[in-house]
Amino acid sequence: MHHSNYPRLKVFLAFLLCPLVPGFIAGIVKTVATVAHLAMNPRLIGEVGPELMMMPFLAPVLALLIFIVPFLLFSSAIAGLKVTRTVRACATVALVGACVATLWVVPFVVAVFRDDPRGDGLEYALELAVLFAVSTATCWLTARFFLPEPVSLEVDSGPGVDGSQRH
Repeated sequence: MHHSNYPRLKVFLAFLLCPLVPGFIAGIVKTVATVAHLAMNPRLIGEVGPELMMMPFLAPVLALLIFIVPFLLFSSAIAGLKVTRTVRACATVALVGACVATLWVVPFVVAVFRDDPRGDGLEYALELAVLFAVSTATCWLTARFFLPEPVSLEVDSGPGVDGSQRH
């Protein structure tokens, strides 16, 4: 693949829509947790509406809406830099993507719990660590599956002038 044929739109959309996957998984986990909670407290069954069944579909949309701004910039940078699929690039993209997602959420946590007399917001360190880990995995998988192969500069032109093979 030549750099002029770089699939910018595919790479851009893959990283822009990256938050959909963990959002879907989180929606399923939350639905299962809610159903388990209802099974243990049957008197609450009447209080759950259709939103329980819509959670696996609404959670990815909510995740995308929350992370649209940072991942718009992140996916633009990746497509603009024409990043290719190497081990180093996948690891770098995963770590940068996780940092982007986590740093995007930290100001919201600080703003919400700034005036809370019960705590300083450190109780959300575990949730931020989970967000970092999930973002790392999602960005690495996206890089692994959607980034193009690197261009090989080595040209195999077949046998040499004297009939011998080049190595």
